[in-house]
Amino acid sequence: MVFGVATVSLALLCAGCGKKADPRYPHNSYPEKVTNLEVSIDGGSAVLDWGAPGEWDRAGHVRIFRSALKTNGSDCPTCPRIYAILEYLPLRDVRSKGEGRFRYVDRNIRRGFLYSYRLVICTSSGRCGEESNTEEITVP
Repeated sequence: MVFGVATVSLALLCAGCGKKADPRYPHNSYPEKVTNLEVSIDGGSAVLDWGAPGEWDRAGHVRIFRSALKTNGSDCPTCPRIYAILEYLPLRDVRSKGEGRFRYVDRNIRRGFLYSYRLVICTSSGRCGEESNTEEITVP
């Protein structure tokens, strides 16, 4: 009897919890990548316009990244670009009139620069999707 109880206890102890790897969020819990970012100039400002893919109402924030390069040749055009976070905003603050359409106006641009933009959609809990397509615009 003691031998039987010891054998069952040892079997349960060796079986473990069944954990095979660290837990991971399912891929579909991340916002989808924006693929239709567009940039235009309007009255001395850069206007970013995009449509959020998939279930955009699940997303909470947008991170907007910008890189600036002087067009007079003093910057290295073939060097890797450095992107900095321009804004981190709730999506409700950049929502446009159209369903699922968003717009951001960058009023802090200067003549003689090439601006490059990309963005990332994040959930309200902070999980971010992939970077969007990159769009550039030159301010003559």
